[in-house]
Amino acid sequence: MAGPRAGGVLGYMRGVTFCLLWYFSILAGFYLLYCPLLPLLVLSPRHYRAFTEIIFGAWETYPTALMEIMMGTKIVVVGDKVDPEDRALIVMNHRTRLDWNYLWAAMFHGCHPPSHRLKFVLKSAVRHFPGPGWVMQMTCFLYIHRSWEMDQKLMNKVLDYFKDIGHTCQLLIFPEGTDLTKQSKASSDRYAAKHNLPEYERVLHPKTTGFAFLSQRLRGDGQLDAVYDLTIAYPKSVPQTEKDMLKGMFPEEVHFKIKRHAIESLPLDEVGYRQWLCQQWKDKEESLQEFYKTLSFPQDCPRIHDRPVGAKTVNALHLSFVAWTALTLFSIYALFSFWWFQMWVLATSSLFVMLSFVGDGFQHLEIALHYARKHHEKKCN
Repeated sequence: MAGPRAGGVLGYMRGVTFCLLWYFSILAGFYLLYCPLLPLLVLSPRHYRAFTEIIFGAWETYPTALMEIMMGTKIVVVGDKVDPEDRALIVMNHRTRLDWNYLWAAMFHGCHPPSHRLKFVLKSAVRHFPGPGWVMQMTCFLYIHRSWEMDQKLMNKVLDYFKDIGHTCQLLIFPEGTDLTKQSKASSDRYAAKHNLPEYERVLHPKTTGFAFLSQRLRGDGQLDAVYDLTIAYPKSVPQTEKDMLKGMFPEEVHFKIKRHAIESLPLDEVGYRQWLCQQWKDKEESLQEFYKTLSFPQDCPRIHDRPVGAKTVNALHLSFVAWTALTLFSIYALFSFWWFQMWVLATSSLFVMLSFVGDGFQHLEIALHYARKHHEKKCN
């Protein structure tokens, strides 16, 4: 198979094919799997939340399959395995705008069994993106506005809901707030100079407010078992943006190092959490400096997944590739062939466009319905 950065016409064809399959698989899942579950939100909210988690978990294998089977990207995962039963925070450096796309592969190979319930903390604007933004609303991702007073209120609302229904998950945050570019590094260096801190080459100085808040909040609720520190590195090609992806410029290899920190090993107060995170980023900088000398993480790190180039991928990825591609092609066929499906697409799309712009997303409608139901039951009793 040609290298991920083949370029030229072939590169564009592969890149565009990848992006189309990736995007339309999300739309297919949204219209054919997610939206039919909407009545469950009223009839059985717990089943609604459970089924949406199952669907999203099943879809997460598809971008992994596309990358490994179609694009030939090698995924290497070392360190500690992720326990899917852990109620956890996950922190990761943000090397490129595309890191999140490779994270699915890290969680698929690094989580045993691969049945995690990963949710991102994302910029609020993402919720408007037709398809992906709507699915993430229904999966109850946490959206933030970069206004701490508002963000704290919205996150508390979602976390209160999770606690109330006994829902456990893993929350991923990018403490750096943005990917590593010349501009963001310059801003990080100015921050370092102002606060008498060292300049970093491989990471940005982390923002600690959100991490400290989530750690204290989840730990106080008894909903935090561990913090996982993920380090991502690209030993060869480093595609930076979605434009690179369209050109078929995928990395030949993506390496992940996972370190699990049991909650008992973390400090108890806000200042301690902030200092702890800063220390992890200092260690991460040193780890990445060593990585780029040898192009691998230390050999004494347990190898969770390190499939040789050319070796067969796991059967689950082939099954995912066939199933989601078939569902995607069927949804395209149905859109051009059946009037009732066209009406369904129009109705559900209109609903989510309205909810995305009028409020803070569908997840808050789910939360409002939950508390309205509880209030009604309390009143009846």
